[in-house]
Amino acid sequence: MADLRAALGHALEPLYRVEREVRPIGSCRMFVALGRTDGVGLLVKVLPGALSLAIDSSRFEQRVRRLTEQLGHPDLVAPRGAGRAGSCVYHTRPFVEGTTLRAWLARHGELPLRRAVGILRDVLTGLAHAHATGVAHGDLKPENILLADGQALVADAGIVGAVVDSTTGNAGDAATAALCTADYLAPERRAGERAPGPRDDVFAVGVLAHEMLTGRPPTQDAEALETVRSVPSWLGELARRCCAPDPGARWADASAALAHGTWPTGGI
Repeated sequence: MADLRAALGHALEPLYRVEREVRPIGSCRMFVALGRTDGVGLLVKVLPGALSLAIDSSRFEQRVRRLTEQLGHPDLVAPRGAGRAGSCVYHTRPFVEGTTLRAWLARHGELPLRRAVGILRDVLTGLAHAHATGVAHGDLKPENILLADGQALVADAGIVGAVVDSTTGNAGDAATAALCTADYLAPERRAGERAPGPRDDVFAVGVLAHEMLTGRPPTQDAEALETVRSVPSWLGELARRCCAPDPGARWADASAALAHGTWPTGGI
């Protein structure tokens, strides 16, 4: 651990100093760094060692820089940069004070309807911008949704695609296995389709809707949201189409799903 922290400190100098390690997400270790002049926080996410060795770090840095240009939107936390620290590849984004949707669900279970709908609205709005610029998230899950200042923010959009594009051979499959959570992957991704697309993100949105409103992800024999008391019919239909096993039966992208909804105004 000390060796990795020291390598990160060297890679981020002279602009940042590594402040602390925080709870990991999956197999990725995470650190908070602070700007030496302004004290502004930066989250540093370190990819697993075996995956890092398969990545062309120069190509990955280029792909992440492109994502930074594409993902400027109030509902997205755009990546800040990427690099290599010792043998490990990392990427960075602004550190957001708040909590993740995963942490909220772990503490409280299902969300009140209005808050769940507000989160879905913000997530779909951010994804609609990403999809319009040609970026699929590829790893949408509660850990990558940040709740802060009455808003839901989508983080790490496009990172899986950048990793896959920066590897060769079967390493792209290893990237999906290392970075993604199976519950939120569309069937075609679980079957080995290499590149994520907008319909994969739409599937994950449907899983999120079910989990926020029932406290658990859907299973094959799970009760459809249309039959859950207090869930409006339009929301049940939206979730059902999002989770369709056939990609062609889903909404084509986040913008199409967003157009179907009756969304509240104001914060979450």
